Amino acid sequence: MGIPKFFRYISERYPLTSQLIQENKIPEFDNLYIDFNGIIHNCSHPNDGDAHFRMSEEQIFTSIFAYVDHLFSKIKPKKLFFMAVDGVAPRAKMNQQRSRRFRTAKEAKEVREKAESKGEKLPDEKAFDSNCITPGTVFMAKLSEQLRYFVNKKITEDANWRDVTVVLSGHEVPGEGEHKIMEYIRLSRAQPDYDPNIRHCLYGLDADLIMLGLLSHDPHFCLLREEVKFGPSKGKGKQSLESINFYLLHLTLMREYLDLEFNDIEPVLPFPYNLERVIDDFILLAVFVGNDFLPNLPDLHIHENGLEKLFDVYKKSLPSLEGYINEGGTINVKRLQVIMNEMAVWEQEVFEREYADLNWYKGKQAKHVKEMEAGRKRQKLILTKSQRAIFDQVKAFVLDHRAPGSLAHQRKSRLTMPNSFPAADRKFINDLADSLHLSITWDEYDDDDQNLVTWRFPGELDEPVPENGENGKAGDEDNDEEWEDEDDEESRVAVDRVLAKYEKAKVAEEDNEGDFDARYEQSIKEKMDEWKRGYYKGKLEISYDNPQEMHDLTYRYVEGMQWVMHYYYSGVASWGWFYNYHYAPRISDLKNIDKMTFHFELGKPFRPFEQLMGVLPAASKELIPLAYQDLMFDVNSPILDFYPAEFEQDLNGKKQEWEAIVKIPFIDEKRLLKAMASREHRLTKDEKRRNSYGTSTKFSYNSGEPTEYPSSLPNFFPSLHRCTCTMEPFDLPTLDGLHLVEGLCDGVFLGSYALAGFPSLQTLPHTASLGFHHVNIHGSESRNKSMVVHIQNPYENRKVQDIAGELIGERIFIGWPFLQEGKVVAVSDSLFKYEKLVVTPGSPPKVVSNPHHPHGLGLWKSKAERIEHFYSKRCGVVTGDIEVLLHVRPLKGLKRLDDGALVKDYEGFENETEQAVQMAVTEVSSEDPRYLEKEAPPLSEEFPEGSKVFFLGEHAYGVAAQVSETTKDRLSIVLVFFPSGTAENDKFKEIVASRTSQNYYPSYEVSEKVGLTGMAVAKITSSFMVLTSDGQKNNLGLSIKFDAKGMKVIDYSRKEGRHWEFSDKAVQLLREYKAEFPEIIKALYMRTDAMIRASDIFPEEVADIKVKEAKNWLQSKGVRSFEPVSLYCDQLKKETVKEIENLADSLTAKQSRDAIKKAMVKNIPRQAVLKPAHAVYRLQSQHFALGDRVTMIQDSGAVPLSVKGVVIGLNVKSMDVVWDVAFMAGTTLGDRCSQYRGSTVEFTSCLNLSNPQYIASSNTNTAKQQDNSPFRPRSGPYPAIQPPTGQQGASGFRPAPQTQDAPIHILSNPRHGRGGDQSNGAGRGGQNHWQQRPPAQINGNNHAQTGKLVDGQGDFAPQVLPRGQGAPRGGYHTRGRGFNPERGRGAFRGFRGFRGRGSGRGQAPPVAS
Repeated sequence: MGIPKFFRYISERYPLTSQLIQENKIPEFDNLYIDFNGIIHNCSHPNDGDAHFRMSEEQIFTSIFAYVDHLFSKIKPKKLFFMAVDGVAPRAKMNQQRSRRFRTAKEAKEVREKAESKGEKLPDEKAFDSNCITPGTVFMAKLSEQLRYFVNKKITEDANWRDVTVVLSGHEVPGEGEHKIMEYIRLSRAQPDYDPNIRHCLYGLDADLIMLGLLSHDPHFCLLREEVKFGPSKGKGKQSLESINFYLLHLTLMREYLDLEFNDIEPVLPFPYNLERVIDDFILLAVFVGNDFLPNLPDLHIHENGLEKLFDVYKKSLPSLEGYINEGGTINVKRLQVIMNEMAVWEQEVFEREYADLNWYKGKQAKHVKEMEAGRKRQKLILTKSQRAIFDQVKAFVLDHRAPGSLAHQRKSRLTMPNSFPAADRKFINDLADSLHLSITWDEYDDDDQNLVTWRFPGELDEPVPENGENGKAGDEDNDEEWEDEDDEESRVAVDRVLAKYEKAKVAEEDNEGDFDARYEQSIKEKMDEWKRGYYKGKLEISYDNPQEMHDLTYRYVEGMQWVMHYYYSGVASWGWFYNYHYAPRISDLKNIDKMTFHFELGKPFRPFEQLMGVLPAASKELIPLAYQDLMFDVNSPILDFYPAEFEQDLNGKKQEWEAIVKIPFIDEKRLLKAMASREHRLTKDEKRRNSYGTSTKFSYNSGEPTEYPSSLPNFFPSLHRCTCTMEPFDLPTLDGLHLVEGLCDGVFLGSYALAGFPSLQTLPHTASLGFHHVNIHGSESRNKSMVVHIQNPYENRKVQDIAGELIGERIFIGWPFLQEGKVVAVSDSLFKYEKLVVTPGSPPKVVSNPHHPHGLGLWKSKAERIEHFYSKRCGVVTGDIEVLLHVRPLKGLKRLDDGALVKDYEGFENETEQAVQMAVTEVSSEDPRYLEKEAPPLSEEFPEGSKVFFLGEHAYGVAAQVSETTKDRLSIVLVFFPSGTAENDKFKEIVASRTSQNYYPSYEVSEKVGLTGMAVAKITSSFMVLTSDGQKNNLGLSIKFDAKGMKVIDYSRKEGRHWEFSDKAVQLLREYKAEFPEIIKALYMRTDAMIRASDIFPEEVADIKVKEAKNWLQSKGVRSFEPVSLYCDQLKKETVKEIENLADSLTAKQSRDAIKKAMVKNIPRQAVLKPAHAVYRLQSQHFALGDRVTMIQDSGAVPLSVKGVVIGLNVKSMDVVWDVAFMAGTTLGDRCSQYRGSTVEFTSCLNLSNPQYIASSNTNTAKQQDNSPFRPRSGPYPAIQPPTGQQGASGFRPAPQTQDAPIHILSNPRHGRGGDQSNGAGRGGQNHWQQRPPAQINGNNHAQTGKLVDGQGDFAPQVLPRGQGAPRGGYHTRGRGFNPERGRGAFRGFRGFRGRGSGRGQAPPVAS
């Protein structure tokens, strides 16, 4: 099933199901499952259309690791992380795998040949063959080995991975990835200790995952997937991980939508309505539109509303059944036959619409058609028998209406007829009604849902029947005159003339074939049979007239449906079963289903090499062991026919090439295994190992003695010398007399009682209806029906002042249905804003109203309209009139007080948001545990002995440390560091400060320089669209400024205030463009509202060619590769980054173990150290500038703990850092730094060493509580950069004032300086005159030169320790350039300089960060 189509259909029909993941809006999950093959494909061949694209295996593996780590860090599972790679699949799936791999090989060949035909020189290295992503290949064996290394490394180094059980089910374990996951969930649900409210998140791209998630019947279930953009691709190339948008598909909401879809049939069901059983039936119905195992039924396509038709038939048929169709994975064939019978009627309607009318009107009944047409030309009226019958009914209706005193004489009289008329009779009805001036409607239905034709007299729908039963006037004055006055004799005469005309009309005689309708039905049947003969002969090469062949086909298809249901609900029913046809039978041929029974033999799966031979084409023969390769191409091969070089592809009603049916022969299992058996002895030992089955592996954290885990890629990845991960075989839960649980588990929370983060429509009162609402989910309005939710406003008709008094100051939940906590600070309506203020000192606050400013009146209205429009068009939610807005400050998170307590932290006024009062939720049943306030824990609990921290003292700021001892309110730590760190930081800042600026000029100066008007410059520097003769829009602009989006192109444009400025580079580009294409520049002055055509610029005969030349020129200048960034972003140039890397490398090379300093600091307060887990609470207001030296202080994520780096880019919510060492998940940051050296990180993940902002005081009473407002970068250079010698600074480049709070000395003595001047905050009064001791040094003989421990009353200074002493539990083991007093430097001297955390040998500590 094509996931984009199915996903799009579901997200448009049920608009709220998909949530774009945003900061602080991801639910907490217990289990994360990854259907792994999608990641492998994304990371190994992201650009199949480029014949020149190459990736090394090392790059592929590191990309996969980075992707997995990215998903893990987004979801942060609490209990289980389950990675499932596709193993050997059932034969039913191998058909699809075989088709895909043959198509892939063919497309790769076409791409290669196309490039060669253009004379392009392709790389000598062979392109990656994605067909190697199949169980049993060398690549997959390597991947399993690499994944084991990766998990060991993450559990050893990443704190977030340690409390989670990690399971890897690799390619050596049979079964598809998603079904291995579902088997685990299915068996877990049967265990007596299963938590019914466990929270699942499943990542994958397959539409089957939606079905699998639903059939689990666990409501707390989400699907995670990348954003899919519909429409033409922009061709921007591979995105960085940070820029990829992810969606959560909430199955909690989808379940509720399905309930809204089907619960209207509850009153007419003869058995209890059960949503879980309806969901099971929905899953069965979805099989008909296609899946991985069976082709879709003809004419049932998702993009043609096939699912909607199935839903309609289901709703109509279910009340006539005795129960549901899908009984826990077993199909009730009798009830299924009823559904198929109804669908057969629909199929005939489709045929009539598309084929029968053509046949009928083009001569099938030519004799009668000619006779009747001839009569009409002679102005004679000729009726068929059926038309005469219609006339007789209408005549009686009209005459009865005249009868005085009759009920029909009332205005509400009507005549109804079942609408089963052929086209000719429908035309007759319209003509007769027009002649008699009667009203006709065609869209009414009776109680049995039968479509009716309804006849009425004029005006009867416009006014009610008088209550006294007396006749009213005939209608409005503008009604047709014949019916103005029923007593008017002239009106009667006119009607009688019409009746007489039809009464005298000749009735056409019957012929041997029967009457008109009978002939028509006979014609339809004959033509339909002819149509089917062509379908079965052309598509399936069987005879429609052969009952046995037809039975075999239909039985196999229905048997396949039962196989799929078993596979979904209870696992593989047969490894060897498969559907041995390329196409499905016609719906109307699915007969006698109620008499079918099925029996499956379980059998056993293929071995890996058998699957390889069964699914790979000859073009991928190198992926198969040499022993078998010639079976694919040798003319004497007994199975050569399995591997055709050329084959047909049939779209069969689909629209995309990848959906086409690949018509290749099915594998004959006996022939294949026989041919392979004779060669098995030629396999090598390694190949025999790859051809066997394996087991899943469980990884867990071991707090005991570390072990060594060898490198999986020697000279590329480092060995893990202190590995704290253990591996053991993983066995699935067993039933052992237990039974699988059908439906919901006992104790599950549903609807508004669902756990926090899992949205529900039930949190607000609402109704719903299905209809055309034209929602816009994916950038264009939907043409299909959507389930529209109508909100009921509980605040309607209440006084706004009362609402304000009730809600201001209270917490509220906004963003319905994806609830986020916030605090109401004000309420407003269209005229006033209401706030709570203290009017009289000492009295409680009162609600005070203030009128809006005149400008604010329109602003309020536009905000209300924007909220209403968003909910309507994006969410399919009708809010009703928005008359009251709440002004809410959302919950940002928790902030940590100096005493260690965690309290809620709400956004400031700048991030205040408005919410319609009817869309706000006042209470929730489940609180999010991540945002509950907590009291300060005891110091020994918060900082247990041996825990890792960072010191925030002035002279060792940012140095990694280890807790050695705690008291009630003080702790002692051990430091190990290089004393030269501060001087090194200054060197990096000097590189950034010494760079010369790029000259920027305001747009009016640019106009003068290039000889264009300001308007022309504004046009050409943005987008300038030109229309070619084929109707295509072509952007001939330079695209270096984006006013509406607030974006610029670094090194080319920027915005100072309201004005744009352009660099020397931009000016030069403008000059060259003007010289190369003066015609385009001239077109900038055309005054027209319409889009300019190419022929308006160039001579018509060459216009399109010239446009193409201009596009190619822009491409050659790199214009199309420009990447717009926010106006608030800034970056260092690649040359400057290279200087920074070189400096970092040289400093690392010069570092000596003898220069390492080790010291102990005693009796410091808790705020003098930073625990990695506290960074997100404490560092929100930290500021950064380009060139700042930083250290990584998060012990989870991709970057190793305590590694140092330099800020080379500032984004709106993150920064780009080039690190001193390469690491596994590192990137090039868009080719701006060396491979594996860069990453984009959040501001709270690093400590700024160049600009220390959290220097702590030893006196807890005078400790300053940090401002918690988040850092927001401004536009412009960071820091102020110097212009070239002798040149004035460009506009906007002003030196930043160096204003900082005076540092609080952490080594101060609070007993000194009591009394006196308190203005400097040095103590309780007066200045602090305590003399700081110089940092202690360690000489090469491991003896301290100086140093003294000062103990008591909060005074503390470093105490020098001999090597190897004082560090509890063997010292502080860090990752990357971290330190380890017990071991060596930790630097891996291998390829690319990767460092393990705490790796290396020797007794001296490694390099400190």
